[in-house]
Amino acid sequence: MPPKAVGIDLGLVSLVTLDDGGTVDHPRLLKKYEKQLARLQKELHRKQRGSSNREKTRAKIARLYALISDVRKDGLDQLTTRLVRENQVLVVEDLGVANLLRSVKLRNAITDASWGTLLDMLRYKAAWYGRTLVVVDRFFPSTRLCSACRAKGEQLDLSVRSWTCAVCGAVHDRDGNAAVNLRDEGLRLYWLVAMALPPDRTPPPVIRASELPECVTAA
Repeated sequence: MPPKAVGIDLGLVSLVTLDDGGTVDHPRLLKKYEKQLARLQKELHRKQRGSSNREKTRAKIARLYALISDVRKDGLDQLTTRLVRENQVLVVEDLGVANLLRSVKLRNAITDASWGTLLDMLRYKAAWYGRTLVVVDRFFPSTRLCSACRAKGEQLDLSVRSWTCAVCGAVHDRDGNAAVNLRDEGLRLYWLVAMALPPDRTPPPVIRASELPECVTAA
């Protein structure tokens, strides 16, 4: 019986889009608390350095950041546990989060989304639950590959949320199409690894396309 698989596309419009079209909203916690944080920061700058009132304000800021972190972590913990429990194979894209954080335009949004924490949770929970996380190569054209006919479209600007395949006419939601393509590519890689193992061996908890021989990953 084939394993149940899910393609997981991480984004900044929706935090997560799944291959069945389901989405998880972006909590945008820093955005939610930005006015409160700004007010406390202004209050901190008005307090005299070394004063007890300044330290009290600093403590309030620290508590607010701790609250944001706890709420974010709890949401990601619930999401990743559900995904790992419901699926045997989970497929994501190698996003290169560290490199993306260098972008001034994207840095705050990616930090708020906490992609790195989400991926870390999927990684260690896959090992806990005996699942496999497949990390598809970052150069795989998940967004512009038509999931209906496999034709490759043109590069899409980040602002483009839907597109129509010039070959078959299928209309795609950008993130939903990417999630379907990730699932299919992840399953292909999963079976390449699984079929190469001895009968008594199971696939490892993490399969990275970037660590597999090029001759194996080539479609």
